Amino acid sequence: MTLITKYLVSDLLKKITVITFGFAILFSFFSFMGELENLTRSDVNLKNIFYSQIFSAPSIIYDILPLATLIGGLWCFATFAANSEFVVFFGSGFSTRHFVKVIFVGGMPLVALTILLSEIVMPIAVNKGGEIKLDNKKNKTIELRSGYWIRDVLVDKGSESPVHERILNIGQITFDGKLSSVLVYEFDNQNKLIRKIRAKDGLYQKNVDSMGDTFFFSWTLKNPLILDVSNPRSIMEIRLENLILSTNISENTFYALTIKPEKMSAKDLRSYVVYLTESNQDANSYSILFWKKAVYPTLIWIMLLIAAPAAFIQTRGGNIGVKIFIGVLFGIFFHLLNGLVSHIGVLNTWTPFLIAFFPPFSALALGLLFLVQSQRFALLK
Repeated sequence: MTLITKYLVSDLLKKITVITFGFAILFSFFSFMGELENLTRSDVNLKNIFYSQIFSAPSIIYDILPLATLIGGLWCFATFAANSEFVVFFGSGFSTRHFVKVIFVGGMPLVALTILLSEIVMPIAVNKGGEIKLDNKKNKTIELRSGYWIRDVLVDKGSESPVHERILNIGQITFDGKLSSVLVYEFDNQNKLIRKIRAKDGLYQKNVDSMGDTFFFSWTLKNPLILDVSNPRSIMEIRLENLILSTNISENTFYALTIKPEKMSAKDLRSYVVYLTESNQDANSYSILFWKKAVYPTLIWIMLLIAAPAAFIQTRGGNIGVKIFIGVLFGIFFHLLNGLVSHIGVLNTWTPFLIAFFPPFSALALGLLFLVQSQRFALLK
């Protein structure tokens, strides 16, 4: 890496860091002011609101990083152009190829940060934020009018059990796995109803077998009322103190029910898509989110590429501020278009892969076009 490249990358990362930090503080402040309205409630205190804002910071940074990269790149490149430093650089042997290398090298730490936030930091922060909400007694993560329906297909459970699959309806689910208003329908391998189970409270938990070396997950229902209809001639109603039902739903799949899909890691999203597909459920919207999360880190390089023409602005031509403002508007328009294409794709059941890749690669083509247009004479050398 040449001295000029190090100089450019260092200044670029500094300006992007400043913009990202400023945006994060601004959005956190607005969110904090909104949460202060809940202080009138007896179960909310200032300490928990403060910690909640800290754990929401990774999500904020993850969301604003591409736009902050665009604005920071425009700021950096336009400053160098205004000071005629790029004229000196190109006169010293610095070429367009070296400039593209600056974009690639400068974007690598930001891409790594995006992946780290998405796959590790953000899911952990969401879990911690959920625990704080539990302390505040704001633990209802799901409360639908018709409940939340889950299909639990049982495989390799042995021939002794006649149950082939379960359909669960759960009214509310908390971050720690507590369930309420649970309704379970059990079917045999011929899709005939065997049992109907109703419980006011329940728990999704990890268990260990009697040998102590094998783990399995289960639905533990408290004081359930069981209606056994396996024999139409002898329908029985049984009340138990506790009932444990083993399940094939993994911890990652259940985790997907308790948080917004946008906050999940790509690994968890992929696991949930596989579960929905194997259960013959619609997984289109989650597939779109998975591919968008997979493509998301490349937006850093695309935004830097869109900002690149700012390095070749002719200061004597004037209107530098207007040109930079147009670049910022382009970045905002791209984010709005990205979300719009996703919603249209879900409604029209388009291919998730194409929905996720079309907006960023369209922006990439425009960025390359702008760069080639600004440096068409230098590229011919």
